[in-house]
Amino acid sequence: MENEKMMREAPAWKLLITMGVPTIVVMLVNVLYNMADVFFMGQTGQTMQVAAISLCGPAFNLFSGVGTLFGAGACTAIAIALGQGDRDKAKYYSSFCTWASVACGLVMGALMLAFMEPLLDLMGANGETMGFARIYLTIVALGSPVMMFTTSLGNALRADGSSAKSMLISLAGTGVNILLDPLFILDFGWGIGGAAAATVLGNVVTCALVVLHVRKSDCLSFSPKYFTLKPQVSLRVMGLGLPMAAGVVLQCFSAMFSNQLLVKYGNIAVAANGVAGKAGMLVGMIAMGVCMGMQPAISYTYGTRDRRRMRSIVLCTGAASTLASVLLGAGFLLGREGFVRAFLDDPAVLETGKFMMLPLLAAPVGGVYQLCAAYLQGTGKVSYATLTSLLSKGLVYVPVLFAAEALAGLPGLVFAGAAADLISTSIGAALCLSWAKKSGAGRMVPARG
Repeated sequence: MENEKMMREAPAWKLLITMGVPTIVVMLVNVLYNMADVFFMGQTGQTMQVAAISLCGPAFNLFSGVGTLFGAGACTAIAIALGQGDRDKAKYYSSFCTWASVACGLVMGALMLAFMEPLLDLMGANGETMGFARIYLTIVALGSPVMMFTTSLGNALRADGSSAKSMLISLAGTGVNILLDPLFILDFGWGIGGAAAATVLGNVVTCALVVLHVRKSDCLSFSPKYFTLKPQVSLRVMGLGLPMAAGVVLQCFSAMFSNQLLVKYGNIAVAANGVAGKAGMLVGMIAMGVCMGMQPAISYTYGTRDRRRMRSIVLCTGAASTLASVLLGAGFLLGREGFVRAFLDDPAVLETGKFMMLPLLAAPVGGVYQLCAAYLQGTGKVSYATLTSLLSKGLVYVPVLFAAEALAGLPGLVFAGAAADLISTSIGAALCLSWAKKSGAGRMVPARG
């Protein structure tokens, strides 16, 4: 109840500190999950194993994408329900989120194990990386139900303003991952298998802490008695989660296409992209963290129909996400040599990796893009939000990717993402302005997409 009062009454800047900052930390934690495996594997000097982890990234993110379908959808649905004063409905949403994500995790893990070889071929693995990628992906697939649960319900925790608690839970899981990585990879000599095992065990710890939090909550539940497949619950959650989930899933396939094109330029290019991509991921995750942290407040005020307050929250969120993107992008560009060297001290990887970080010049655009996605998602405009999420993740990116590679080779691949972001943000901003004009006329009512 105290968190709800904060979303209803606190100034936008205070919400940014109490909700946005903890979610930024959670996003950083997610990046650290990815960076830890690559960093400690890089200390072994095994470039092909680093490349294999990068190649498995799309499959790993596929689990996150489906988990986001339930988690982001439940977060938005619960926040709107709480804004309308309907706490029982919030419990139905969270219970559906729990059991649907676990079931999907079991099915997806089984399918990934059954079709491992064609999947690895699709991701661009070759004779040098195939065996390593198979080990990593097998362990991740076995842990998929737990990973899906932590992604989905961990997202839903933010719905009532519990961003700080969500942050602490994620920090605990990541701490375990980072502690186990050097132990498994370096001390035990398990290599890439140790990296995957550390990731799964970190998720197990996060899962346990999420369960403890939900059991104490008065508006969240994973009790089977609240589970239902009725459309007003299941379709509501999946519909609201579709924009972010579709974007993440499409991004996985886009990354597969990118890897297939990169392999033509050698595994050094793949490894360099795996390292340089971490910087871009970090900048993007920070901007996303600001916007995701404030999204429950946007949804809550949308539920209360306080149009003026919602506008204030949206403007504050946009300013913060853009500023964060500018500062981080500039910082990574200035220190890119040290960043790449920290992962792999290989002259060939170093030069290629430094070049691959130049698209960070377009980092400020990412802050605006994340705001567009969060605003449309938070106000329940499913059709616009889905389209916006799909633009830079595939609808625009894939055609630009192939065209740029055909015209300019490796440099074209490197800058394709920045070009796609510029185009996608322009379209997303136009959709936001159109929806703001329509939803701002007269009495605000929940959107139906």
